Amino acid sequence: MTRWAVAYASTAVAGLAVADLDRLLVDARAHNHLEGVTGVLLHDGRRFFQYIEGPEGSVARIYARIRASRLHVELVELQNGPVEQLYFTRWHMGCSHTKGSVLQTLSSRQWRQEARYLHEDVARTGEAPGLRELLAFWERQQEAADA
Repeated sequence: MTRWAVAYASTAVAGLAVADLDRLLVDARAHNHLEGVTGVLLHDGRRFFQYIEGPEGSVARIYARIRASRLHVELVELQNGPVEQLYFTRWHMGCSHTKGSVLQTLSSRQWRQEARYLHEDVARTGEAPGLRELLAFWERQQEAADA
């Protein structure tokens, strides 16, 4: 079985509410679980960054759903190809958006812990340009929140 990963950035549609993000997160977790796909979704209030991974065919089906979503525009693909290892095997979809619901807050807490380990893995292996972009997006979010 070929391990596959897709990373992309996109712009959230105007007027996206907290409830919309909750539905997106629940829907993504359910579909990803059924397909055996894991990953993380970062949202900074305006932009999305997502990294998904798993079996090639499953990732392709989930990515097709993502591309068809009406919750975002201007999708820019950053990575779409085979990877040597999976990084998010313990969870089906994390989220970093914290200004909102309890679901998003819990997902955010989980992502903060995962991001620490991911930094170490990426520094050690140098693999996956999508992971480097994911961490850069996260760091920009943190810098903006601290400012």
